[in-house]
Amino acid sequence: MRAREDVDGRASRPAWPFLGRTAEIRAAVAQLRRQGEPGVLLVGEAGVGKSRLLDSIVSRCRDEGMHVVVTAGAEASRGLPFATMGILLPEPAGDDTANIFAAAAGAIREAAGDRTCVVVIDDLDQLDDLSAALVQHLAAVAGARVLAAVRAGVTGAPAVTALLRRPFVQTTEVETLDRPTVGALLTAALDGPVDGMTIDRLWRVTRGNPLFLRHLVEECRASGTLRRVGEVWRWMGRMPIQRGLRTIVADLLAGLMEEEARALSYVAHAEPVPLDLIEALVDPSVLVKLEQRSLITVERVRRDLLVRMGHPLYAEEVRARSSEDHRRSVYRALSHAVTHTSSPMDGARLRAVTWQLSAGDPVPGDQVVQAAAEALARCDAPLAERLARHSGTTAAVDVLARALVAQNKADEAEELLRRRMAAGGPPPELAPVAALRALNLFWNLRRPAEAEEVVRAARAGAPLAGEAAAELAVAELALAAFGDGAADLGPAGLACLSTGVRDGVIASVREPLQAYLDIYLGRPSLVVDGYASGRLGAPRVWSAMGAATAACHVQALALAGCLDGAFATARTGYRAAIEREDSAGASLLSFELGICEVWAGRPGRALPHFREAHALLDHHVPFPIQVYVFAEYAACLAAVGRFDESRRVLDDITRRLPARSHLHDHLTLSRIRIDALAGADRVKTAEAGASLGERYRSGGWFTKAVEAFYHSVRLYPSPSVADALHEVAGRCDSRLFLLFDRHARAAVDGDADGLAAVADALAEWGYNGLAGQAVATAAEIAAERGEHRLTARLRIRGRELAQSCEGYWPPWTATFEQQAALSPREREICELAAGGMTNDAIAAHLALSKRTVANHLQHAYGKLGIRGRKDLPAALGMPRPLPPVGPAWTTGGPTRDGVGEGGRNQPHETGPTPAGISPSSRCQE
Repeated sequence: MRAREDVDGRASRPAWPFLGRTAEIRAAVAQLRRQGEPGVLLVGEAGVGKSRLLDSIVSRCRDEGMHVVVTAGAEASRGLPFATMGILLPEPAGDDTANIFAAAAGAIREAAGDRTCVVVIDDLDQLDDLSAALVQHLAAVAGARVLAAVRAGVTGAPAVTALLRRPFVQTTEVETLDRPTVGALLTAALDGPVDGMTIDRLWRVTRGNPLFLRHLVEECRASGTLRRVGEVWRWMGRMPIQRGLRTIVADLLAGLMEEEARALSYVAHAEPVPLDLIEALVDPSVLVKLEQRSLITVERVRRDLLVRMGHPLYAEEVRARSSEDHRRSVYRALSHAVTHTSSPMDGARLRAVTWQLSAGDPVPGDQVVQAAAEALARCDAPLAERLARHSGTTAAVDVLARALVAQNKADEAEELLRRRMAAGGPPPELAPVAALRALNLFWNLRRPAEAEEVVRAARAGAPLAGEAAAELAVAELALAAFGDGAADLGPAGLACLSTGVRDGVIASVREPLQAYLDIYLGRPSLVVDGYASGRLGAPRVWSAMGAATAACHVQALALAGCLDGAFATARTGYRAAIEREDSAGASLLSFELGICEVWAGRPGRALPHFREAHALLDHHVPFPIQVYVFAEYAACLAAVGRFDESRRVLDDITRRLPARSHLHDHLTLSRIRIDALAGADRVKTAEAGASLGERYRSGGWFTKAVEAFYHSVRLYPSPSVADALHEVAGRCDSRLFLLFDRHARAAVDGDADGLAAVADALAEWGYNGLAGQAVATAAEIAAERGEHRLTARLRIRGRELAQSCEGYWPPWTATFEQQAALSPREREICELAAGGMTNDAIAAHLALSKRTVANHLQHAYGKLGIRGRKDLPAALGMPRPLPPVGPAWTTGGPTRDGVGEGGRNQPHETGPTPAGISPSSRCQE
């Protein structure tokens, strides 16, 4: 096809990837191949990729042997007959149009022969009338199929309507790219992984328009706002709109009528804005026209109809064109409309105050403070900050400080809170200020000593009661949980978490703190119940705490034995975080997705999630979150063999962590895991795990003690560690911990059957890595006892579980190599049987007797240690779907295939449940 240029005149660069159009290409080629059907008219917005799609369809048609003739319309030559149709015209045949048409039809028939002929026209609407008539003639007389492309909004052009009227073509909408395709396109274009929040932001800004995306990526790279952070590409900073992108958008906005431009300006400055409000300012027919041109969209959010710009880039351009006086007049008109509209509007007072201030109009200070407080209560801390800065009253400063903490703007918040406390006041009034300051000092600024001093000073004053006491107690508990503060973690000490807290930012800490303490004090199932009942999970003013709440939900589900629910919750939370552009939340929920993959035994899948979580961390992310992300990222790097990098990551976070913090124990557990993965002495590493477990148990952190003891006993089965694990698991409410206990006891007792049953339950719940380790230990025990048939069956099961772990296997666990040495004839017969052939068919195929085939199979079954032909694929290492999760070595009946999304085993609808473990309704969410 002809060389193309971008709108700003630069030659297009074909190196930019072309992805996500396979289905459209296949459908168009299939339609062009079939005679008797209309051709294809591609219709889409500017920049959506119609021309590149057209090129790809042309290439595929030529590959299939079709005769393809390509041309295009052009704006500059619309008044010149046949100006762009030279390739379709034969040698000059006089001025008679009929002769020209007949000659063109004859020439194209002769060139095509018996092949399908396709006439391709880009920018169909730009064809002159005679050229359009020629295309119709070729379609009607010469049997040519038409493949054309046109921009949305100009399908009423004569050349287009003429082809649609017969119809010679059938319209196919070329949609913008969806999020996953934009992610794949960015990864290919940037030659490296891109964090989910950047993918989502670029998708939302460009609405999946490939040309917009390309220009924006190039301009972001040139400005440095899109750059690598570690191994991951991140977009940080404002959106640059330079010459290329601005020219495209300006062309799309050109030609607006005065009323249309005014309506677009209202939407651009106020979006999302209620439809009723805009209709009070402009004629509804104007909005209809703008919507038809995709310059605005109308969407329903609950009960409201909201108007947005068709692309964020349109809004940027409209605002950039607006003078200061124009902006003020727009906001003044909006504020007047919202205060005089007849229908009640959600947040009307907040909107009115915001727009009045933007218009430069005076607003009473108390109204500004009320609006700021309302914005904070609606979890819009940035708006609360902007509003609070318009007033210098004490009340405004209080709201401003809370808004800053909620955005993790720690330094300015500390200065405001310090001055507020220095100004003095009644103890009940200062208690929430002290609590907020302590949380900010500890969580965001890593200054635990100062935080503890702030709490002590607040306690030293007059006795506190009610909400004031509860707010200060929340800060004390946070210091105790993540620092080295002293607090009662029993029912009496945790009572403050069930007391009402007035301050919204402190309340944001209370819920995830309650969930965290319940999880790691041995009550993960209680937390799962809390989310299921709605007691937990409300939106949080402090965004990082909202993400922490979602993360606690994932952790609780995984530790309660509900891995499917944990995966689903993590995915939902991650999507919500990236849509909010919440960096801390996206980091934490990406981390939780990695945790789920680790529990499933797939560190190779977990690593991209941990890598993204690590790349998204910045100074706005509270340090306890950073500790968990760094620790698991380091352990996962070790699991995939990157030991030096793993230790560097762990050393980095160790240096950052305040010296007096309980979280150092979490880093110790990660260091133990890394040592074990690196092949360190198993006995010493197991002893270190047991010692850490004792430390956790003595502090009442029973869930953490279970994790440490369980890791220790898997490295080296010790009766004393198994006893400790049994005691601690009995204090917890998790069905998963009961399995850990049984796993440890069976390993210590040398109970191969018990280990097999534990493996069955672990695999059924999706914990395939742990299931594989249980089977490996069982196989070693069976081999030592000379139980060869059981050993072989366990090894088959182990290979199946190893397959579900996608190649990962911990170095301290026995691998499952093929043990049988079949003769060439035995292997040949077994492979045919595994492929589904009957004995009779095999005998006929190999010219053997049926008895010989049966004898060979029986000998092979004995060597392989299997019962029959259904076990042959796994025994021979032949590919087949993932195995059923039932104990194939103990039952002869069929089992359901429990393979689910991502290769994880899903719970059976029927089947035995291990003794002492009952299915939990909490996990059936």
